[in-house]
Amino acid sequence: MTPGRAVAALVPVRGLAEGKQRLAAVLSAAERRELIIAMLEDVLAALCGCAAVKSVAVVTGDAAVAALAGEHGAAVLPDAAEGGLNGSLAGARAWLRTLHPAASILILAADLPLVTHALLEDRVFAAGAEVVIARSGDGGTNALLLRPPAVLPLSFGPGSCARHRAAAIVAGRSVQVIDDPDLALDLDRPADLAAHLSRAASGRTRHLLRRLRIHERLAGGMPPDPVLRVLP
Repeated sequence: MTPGRAVAALVPVRGLAEGKQRLAAVLSAAERRELIIAMLEDVLAALCGCAAVKSVAVVTGDAAVAALAGEHGAAVLPDAAEGGLNGSLAGARAWLRTLHPAASILILAADLPLVTHALLEDRVFAAGAEVVIARSGDGGTNALLLRPPAVLPLSFGPGSCARHRAAAIVAGRSVQVIDDPDLALDLDRPADLAAHLSRAASGRTRHLLRRLRIHERLAGGMPPDPVLRVLP
């Protein structure tokens, strides 16, 4: 279980219509849809840039997200009928274990606009533990690397970092929690948009936020735009 072993990645994505509701004060429904797409493209680009990542699968029940994943060369796995996010990810993990039995599994959130291949390689894949957890700003789990892939039950949701860490300890596995500001920042609230704009960044998400002049909206100068924009 060396840090350099091959990795199969899972990226769960909620439907475009219901995602990012807490950003409704500054982004219209159409713009939130664009944001989800832009962040997913940034995450997929980061994974595709990692030499260790041999397979990427997007877990979703949204046809538009599935089409986008296919355009980027990712496999598409459906949401489970029962069990919510954790049930869907457990099923996807079982599928990946059959396809890539020797690979580690990385579960990576789709809304991490600051993630890069270098960040994943230097902070997550280089860690020596069997279970590596990147903690989100609110105590959740933004990235979970499992070596081997069946090492513990999945428990995503509020407070999941502590639950994943506890489960790893109970299972007798080594565990490392990573607190990295770029891995911790997911875009759920207006304050997260402000934090993102304060950091040095590039990519589709940053381009979109600049084009929508989000800094002005956050300052109170512009309302959400109800018109659907098309990403270039």
